[in-house]
Amino acid sequence: MRSETHHLVPAAGRQWLRAAVPVPVCAANPATGTAMSSRADTAAAVTGDSIAVAGWTALSRATGVLRFAVIGAVLGPTFFGNTYQFTNSLPNLVFYGLLGGALFSSLLVPALVKSIDLGDRAGSVRLAGGFLGVAWLGLAVLVPVTVLAGPLALGAGQQGQARVLLALFVPQLFCYAVVATSVAVMNAHRRFALAAGAPAIENLGIIAVLLAIGDPSRIVPLGIGTTLAVVLHAAVQWAGARRAGVTLVPRAGWRDPEARTLIRRAVPSVIQAALAAGQLVVLLAIANRVPGGVVAFQLALSFCYVINALGAVPFALAALPRLARMHRDGDRAGFAGTLAGGLSLGLFVTVPVAVIYFVMAGPLAGLVSAGRMGPGGTALIAAALAGLAAAVIGETIFSISTYASYAREDTRSPLWSTVVGAGTCLTVASLALPAEGTAVLAILGLAYSAGAVAAAIVLSTRIWRDRAPARRKLLTSAGRTAAGAVVLAGPAWLTSVTVPDLVGAPLGTGAGLLAAVCVAAGLFLAVQVLLRAPELALVAGGFKSLRGRS
Repeated sequence: MRSETHHLVPAAGRQWLRAAVPVPVCAANPATGTAMSSRADTAAAVTGDSIAVAGWTALSRATGVLRFAVIGAVLGPTFFGNTYQFTNSLPNLVFYGLLGGALFSSLLVPALVKSIDLGDRAGSVRLAGGFLGVAWLGLAVLVPVTVLAGPLALGAGQQGQARVLLALFVPQLFCYAVVATSVAVMNAHRRFALAAGAPAIENLGIIAVLLAIGDPSRIVPLGIGTTLAVVLHAAVQWAGARRAGVTLVPRAGWRDPEARTLIRRAVPSVIQAALAAGQLVVLLAIANRVPGGVVAFQLALSFCYVINALGAVPFALAALPRLARMHRDGDRAGFAGTLAGGLSLGLFVTVPVAVIYFVMAGPLAGLVSAGRMGPGGTALIAAALAGLAAAVIGETIFSISTYASYAREDTRSPLWSTVVGAGTCLTVASLALPAEGTAVLAILGLAYSAGAVAAAIVLSTRIWRDRAPARRKLLTSAGRTAAGAVVLAGPAWLTSVTVPDLVGAPLGTGAGLLAAVCVAAGLFLAVQVLLRAPELALVAGGFKSLRGRS
């Protein structure tokens, strides 16, 4: 079957696509004998799926930033705000951290792809249900530990309220297991929209609860309403998996040989996630030394999460089923080219944003500071965001490389990279212990960045060890992207500080931020056009592919 990439991608990028992102070799479905390769497997189609994921993820992440802003506005830079945010984050940290939810479910995708290619629908149902059953069993063990030990990370005066809130929040753990399993099912079937967009339901629900209650003294209604928003999110994701053909019911996965193999392979990913979650818990505990520090640090982190979700995760999710097939078929050139193209696109988005975060940390912090946060809270957010800017680049490389490793059924390389990153992060974070005020948040941001960059260097070095041709093309692409980011830095900063004075209050800050972003985007794209960056052609081809399928 001939590739249709030539018809989907403009001429300027075709040569690069042929060299850097080979179209997978046509394979036959063993169950039907029919060819499986199609336009959905071209480079443009991968980009199109990535764009779809990015669009829906943008909605989810935007509501996530709004959620943190509302928490800050309603609860303010107070120790109760720290308590609520910390305890509400714990269920997410426990599942996606101690139990490795996102990583474990990513390992589930290649196994489900194999069942799909074989036409074994019953196998998909059995495997997904077994994963959910094992996840729930692990959570049943972790629940009492979470409720008893979680509040100990907070001050003595916060622990009573923390235990009440945690008792109301623990059902969220089981909901997140349903969410992760449902997302894996939909991604394996290359259904990305609902999986990426549904978290907005949870965020909007929590925002509604905070605005409706508004009184920090009403702890029980606040806790119940927050958990109900998570239940609604899980129900929507479960329905999406059912529409994909898998009705999720917890099963005794430990009795299924295939599920047991998956679980054994996932042990390093669980340890990896636990290290990452433990690292974040330590950073939040240090941030708790400053009133409002937890809310401010997580608000700054949400900026990093947003761009990682838009620049790295979309491609990783869209490419994971294809990379798994390439690895299974022994297509090393296709695997390396697809991975190089994904990293190029990821850096194409995230490198200029990292520069913007650094030079415009103050205006961006002001954008999400409202209500009780005030100037003090804005300064805390800005200090953390400036320190976190480099983490955006490190997380992009590490996230995409981790998914590629899982496609190769390699869970040990990401684990050892995380060990190095966590050690680096905590070493730098220790410098914040004697610090005070905004310096604490700035050091914590730098610590997180140092860990992310260290982990990315270790993992990418291992992955690209024997892939010299694709590596050279990736480095060339990264150089073009870096050049554009350097050019935009000065004009963007100058615009952000001069426009507010010209416009005046109360619209000056917003107008300056918008003008600076437009200047930065215009300059970056102009540099890429002058350098004839093939990423522009690939993105255009992705939009055409997406429009054609829709």
